[in-house]
Amino acid sequence: MTDTAAATAQEAEGAPKPNWVWRSVILAGLTLAVPATAYFGLIEILTGARAGLSKAAAEPLAALAALGLSLLTLKVYNEKERVGLDLRGLFSVRPLGRKAALLAGFGAVDALLVWGLDLFMARYYPGYEGSGVIAKYWSGNTSWFSMAVSTILYASCEEIFLRGLVLNYIKKHAGLWTGLLVSSLLFSLMHGGRIWVSLVFLFVSGLLYGAAFELSGGLAVPCLLHGLHNFVLRAIFLLGL
Repeated sequence: MTDTAAATAQEAEGAPKPNWVWRSVILAGLTLAVPATAYFGLIEILTGARAGLSKAAAEPLAALAALGLSLLTLKVYNEKERVGLDLRGLFSVRPLGRKAALLAGFGAVDALLVWGLDLFMARYYPGYEGSGVIAKYWSGNTSWFSMAVSTILYASCEEIFLRGLVLNYIKKHAGLWTGLLVSSLLFSLMHGGRIWVSLVFLFVSGLLYGAAFELSGGLAVPCLLHGLHNFVLRAIFLLGL
């Protein structure tokens, strides 16, 4: 080893380790701030008196803008925090057969979770109506295609941050299991919920998306899984089921 290399190694050993806890919380906060501000803010602007767009036209445009900002943030933080992600291969669907099988398998587990939650809520919380914020933004769009596209795109924004950045950042500094647990906890707390069962359900969903990310080796499967999950919930809500 050369003198320069030895000096660099000593500096690296003596350098303070980054506080991954607070940095992961900041990244989780950006999950709310970046896509949510763009998405919900643009919906309000585009459906306002000046633009006058329908909700069906405004939602996909707002979701595309949120996704673009999320991808830009992913690129910046991947370089700044040295997460080490291969951005080119992160959204690859190859090999298609394996990714499709993983999506189907995780989708079946997710459907069972939703079904179990539905039965639990019907039995123990029959009067629970969910979030008023969700009710506001999930109403007024009568185009199923528009709803599917915007819902999947917005869910992808959350996956970019929580699985793409938070999970990988924590895994790099504290290991895979810590990354899965902390990112799932942050996912649960971010979405909130007035009753404990919704927090538990969201935590388990976070573990499911994290496992989908690890086993598939990219974000394509968890993005689709999360997006389809939200779309099914949205359909159940709008159909009054």
